[in-house]
Amino acid sequence: MTVRIKVHLVALMAILGGCASAPIYAAPSTPVYIRQESTVLILESLRASERQRLRNFLERASRGRRDALHLLISGSPRLGAEAVHQAKQMGIDANNIQLLDQHDGRTARIEVIVYHARPADCPSVSSQLPSDESVDLPLGCSTRHNLAVMVNDPRDLFDNKAVKPSDGDRAAIPVAKYRTFTAEKSAE
Repeated sequence: MTVRIKVHLVALMAILGGCASAPIYAAPSTPVYIRQESTVLILESLRASERQRLRNFLERASRGRRDALHLLISGSPRLGAEAVHQAKQMGIDANNIQLLDQHDGRTARIEVIVYHARPADCPSVSSQLPSDESVDLPLGCSTRHNLAVMVNDPRDLFDNKAVKPSDGDRAAIPVAKYRTFTAEKSAE
């Protein structure tokens, strides 16, 4: 219902603004499909060959996007600490690394999770020829598509726990200062 109201409001603004009165089509919200890809490596020692194997594993899993990796590390605390150290040296954000189930063992399990978002395809606009009667453009489809492809964790599109809601008081401080500044200038 809100989509219809917005579409009618946009169409009314276009008519009143002197634009052609072409109907505007707002594409229904299309789902974004999220696929989680998970791979596991068992780290057995702190030798240089094992560290190199870990670095190669992380590089292959990232496919050039180290910022998109999420690591779950469990097992030996010493091996887990080394895995964290190597991951941070490679540029993986500490917020994307979780240490779980630490116990005295001889191995560490490193699970790498990468999320892939697959938004629905947008209809082609280039095949349509605009006419005087109607122009049928899906509004917002390409924006949703590009946003879903860019994010590192597509779950953030649905429920982002990292960003806390605010009441806007802090954002209003510069406006209040500006208003008092202009009021002081006009009084002089």
